[in-house]
Amino acid sequence: MNTPTTALIKETALLRQKKARDESHLILVEGRHPIEEAVRAGLVLKSLFVLPTHPGHLPLEAVTQAPYVVDEKMMGRLCTTDSPPPCLAVFERPTSPKRFTGSFALVLDSIQDPGNLGTLIRSAIAFGVEGVILTGNQVAPYNPKVIRSSAGLVFCIPILNLDQQELNHVLTDEWRIYVTTGDPSACHYRRADYGGRCAIVLGNEGRGVSEHLFSNQAVQALTIPMNPEVESLNVAISGSIILAEASAKRQILQLSGAGNEP
Repeated sequence: MNTPTTALIKETALLRQKKARDESHLILVEGRHPIEEAVRAGLVLKSLFVLPTHPGHLPLEAVTQAPYVVDEKMMGRLCTTDSPPPCLAVFERPTSPKRFTGSFALVLDSIQDPGNLGTLIRSAIAFGVEGVILTGNQVAPYNPKVIRSSAGLVFCIPILNLDQQELNHVLTDEWRIYVTTGDPSACHYRRADYGGRCAIVLGNEGRGVSEHLFSNQAVQALTIPMNPEVESLNVAISGSIILAEASAKRQILQLSGAGNEP
């Protein structure tokens, strides 16, 4: 194990800032499990930092080079959490694909909270989504909090960043597009079909899905009936509820031999 140079500590600490991550194309990954997921996904490891008091937390399969040993104070300078993690790594940022080849997509329009984005990515993987499409003014998918909230699963699914024109090119007329809304007159989410090529669209925490996003396409609005005393659900919760229902319906269609064609 090595002792890091002052220059390396400074460079790594800068990665807590979005500007530094964007300019360097590097990301911070904190904690054993997220690091292991990054390695499993084939990301290029640049450096690994560990606390000497937590040898059992060292992600051994990630060690293609000798890790740097730092104390808790130093780890605190590098991490973005209140409590220093037992290990922290720097990876090259994954390249965002431009093509989507699956038939079950989650589209997120201008999600701002990294905790919501990470949770939605985690739910997407849990319920069989084949790709996450980000559009609008979105929090960065490899923000450290997004990585933690997704338990490192952000590295395990294709994540596409598309503008409106690119999105409309991907989601053609062959797709069923379901947009969530708080309007109680919209279709009950359990009555939707979800078969074939299916996209679930969730919008910004405050304003929902942008009205112009699918102005030239047919969409179906979905709502989750609830106690009228509750104004709304958190987007990550409502999204997870709908994804679970869509996944169950799609599995039933597959088991019945109906296939995935609209």
